[in-house]
Amino acid sequence: MRAISSRSEKTALKWLSLLFDFVVIALGTLTMVYVVWMIIDLAINSIKHFSPDEALQGIVLILIFLEVFEIIAMYIIYHHVPMKNVVEIGVLALVKELLVTINLEELGWQMLFGIAALIAAMGWVYTRERRREDEHEHFLIEHGREELMGD
Repeated sequence: MRAISSRSEKTALKWLSLLFDFVVIALGTLTMVYVVWMIIDLAINSIKHFSPDEALQGIVLILIFLEVFEIIAMYIIYHHVPMKNVVEIGVLALVKELLVTINLEELGWQMLFGIAALIAAMGWVYTRERRREDEHEHFLIEHGREELMGD
């Protein structure tokens, strides 16, 4: 990979980076507006005719979008997203899928096996990422760098 040397390349990359940040901020704003709209819609529908299944599905969907918003916010702040946050969204999406299909017999053994394999893989990634974060925090504490640790 070659180094960026010309002034025009640096200027173009700066503008593209600003545009990218603007798009990410717009997505974050739209996500939060959609979450507020889903909460209002869930409340109105629950008042009109309460259905525990629909309410639970709505709540899980709201949680998924809040996780998406958290990822967008982390990207805006740090320009990096930890893998464990992406895995959390995957687990929530699988839980929502299982809630939508209350009758697990409709899924079939292949789909249930696939979901179990996905959950196991995501659990493995999540625990590895968590262990890596813990080791990094422990290293910073051992070396007297608590001030460098962030959320």
